Amino acid sequence: MEELEKKAWKEALEYAFEQGDKNPWDKSQNYRDYAIEHAGKLYPNKIIYNYALDFLSTNYQTIYENENKNNPGVGKKMNTYLESKGANAITLNQAIDSNVNYWLYQPGENARLWNEFYEKSIIGLGWDDLGDLSLYQSKDDVVKELQAIYQTESSKKNDATANWDFFQNMQIGDIVLIKKGKRKLLGYGEILSDYIFDAEREEYTSIRKVKWIKKGEWDIDFDLVLKTLTIITDYNSDVLKGQKYYQYLLSIMNGNINRVNSKRINLIKYKKQIILQGPPGTGKTREAKLIAKEMLNLQDVKDLEGNDQFKLIQFHPSYTYEDFVRGIVSKPNEDGDGIIYEAENKLLADFAQKALDNYIESNKTNVVVHEDSSIFEAFIENIKDELAQNEHHKYDITEAVYLFSADETRFKYKGDNWVAHSKGLNMKFSELKKIIDSGATERQDIKKMTDVEELTRQHATYFIKIVEKYYTFKQTFKESIPLQHSTELKNYVLLIDEINRANLSSVLGELIYALEYRGEAVESMYAVDNDNKLVLPPNLYIIGTMNTADRSVGHIDYAIRRRFAFVDVLPQDLSNDENIIFDSQLFGQVALLFDSNLSPEFEKKDVQLGHSYFIDKTKEGGSMDIRLEYEIKPILFEYIKDGVLIGEDIEKLIEDLEQSI
Repeated sequence: MEELEKKAWKEALEYAFEQGDKNPWDKSQNYRDYAIEHAGKLYPNKIIYNYALDFLSTNYQTIYENENKNNPGVGKKMNTYLESKGANAITLNQAIDSNVNYWLYQPGENARLWNEFYEKSIIGLGWDDLGDLSLYQSKDDVVKELQAIYQTESSKKNDATANWDFFQNMQIGDIVLIKKGKRKLLGYGEILSDYIFDAEREEYTSIRKVKWIKKGEWDIDFDLVLKTLTIITDYNSDVLKGQKYYQYLLSIMNGNINRVNSKRINLIKYKKQIILQGPPGTGKTREAKLIAKEMLNLQDVKDLEGNDQFKLIQFHPSYTYEDFVRGIVSKPNEDGDGIIYEAENKLLADFAQKALDNYIESNKTNVVVHEDSSIFEAFIENIKDELAQNEHHKYDITEAVYLFSADETRFKYKGDNWVAHSKGLNMKFSELKKIIDSGATERQDIKKMTDVEELTRQHATYFIKIVEKYYTFKQTFKESIPLQHSTELKNYVLLIDEINRANLSSVLGELIYALEYRGEAVESMYAVDNDNKLVLPPNLYIIGTMNTADRSVGHIDYAIRRRFAFVDVLPQDLSNDENIIFDSQLFGQVALLFDSNLSPEFEKKDVQLGHSYFIDKTKEGGSMDIRLEYEIKPILFEYIKDGVLIGEDIEKLIEDLEQSI
């Protein structure tokens, strides 16, 4: 680049990093495999590029016009392009099938050498008595030397493997992840050199040079492998299906995933239903969605939308059993005038049935699928086509009776001379399927069936005519070869927001028993399709959220509490979250109010304002001054009215609150 272009891009990148710090980017824009590093922080390359172009368009018009003609691409291409302009481009996750390996490493006992290694851009290995590792011809030679040094006949396999890997198998370009003990990550970097023996060092004389990419402290809630140096390239993540272990660890450090406490995952798998409880603004619903995402093995919370294994509902004080489980509904009488009243499954019963169907199918082994269902569906579609093509929109059953309409669940049939049912009667596909599955071939066979509707038996003549047409259709239909079929067991997650706003005992009814005894049928007060039974299967999970500051709603009785596990979701300081701007000073000021001015009738953990109130949302129009004036102060004044916050000076303390950002 020419000097002017270099100067322009230097200033443009500085501007871009400033804007990146001032304007947190949306999670959907976050980096995955490629990023730009500046002052120890990572930025999405596309965002840096766009901010840089904004700067050039205002200050270096000619250079901007030239740059605007280029198409730097995305991902690796964008990284390469920005690197040519002076940016520090970082590759986070190499392709799984590449030659790059990933290592988990601890720099000394309890990571005592981490600061030194970071400052000197190296990693090192102990066992200094071995000397220069390049003098050994094989790992067996290392084993023998270790046995001699420590005067033992034990295999010394792990020690030998660590040394041989460090010398021979680790390669330039590999990524090394730093740990401290079993439950803390400290950073990661890229290996820059081959093995070096540095005799001048007092300890850890075996070293390699490293380009550090990330440094910090990240507590995790699962155990890391204990060995000093472990190659983890092929390890699979236990958290997210299809993800590698190293990818998950890198995602934790890069902050581009929403993690959920694995204890909560284990808890809901055991208990089947949990309630996340806490004061307003602690992110209970967000946490519930994260749990649901993990339970359904999804990549992102956004994937929950439209997913047939996930349902979300919010309770309110007037919510009833008939709204949630089963209830009587009025419907137009499709067989004539007036209305009829029928019981139907509501959200929970319908969702539970889907989960149960999957649970039953998944427990069948070596199921032979003859494609009868596909033939039946093809038969129905064939009749629909003939109906549509017929000039009079008729499909003859007998000389006097015909089909004249069809939808997703039934045909309609009638006779021209019918008076009693001039609008036609229903011939349900489900009834036809029952007849076919029974093997019926004559009208009398249908009349003897006990699991079909009365109308089906009364009009057996018409039903058997359609069934006969099915048998003829099946003979000409090209059948598929029978397949060995197995169904994968799926999890189903129901999220109930504000679960305590309804009277749970009344809403759940007999299902209080079913919550504890999964897979066992309970009798509902309403029968659907002549069946009163309801089952909550083991693969149905329920997550409730509960605002502990809300005393306007009824309490949850002991029978309910025994069947749910209650998990606290409490306020926390998010100052270390690089993806948001958090007013930690204001958070601390408000927290102090609940130490000095809280009524003894309340507990701080039940009413303190949650962290979400203190996240700057300037990009959405919610700067901290606006949030303080119109969100934080109003609820604090409500707390005064409700007797939560007390004291002669409490109103002045609230009025004097000031944002720091």
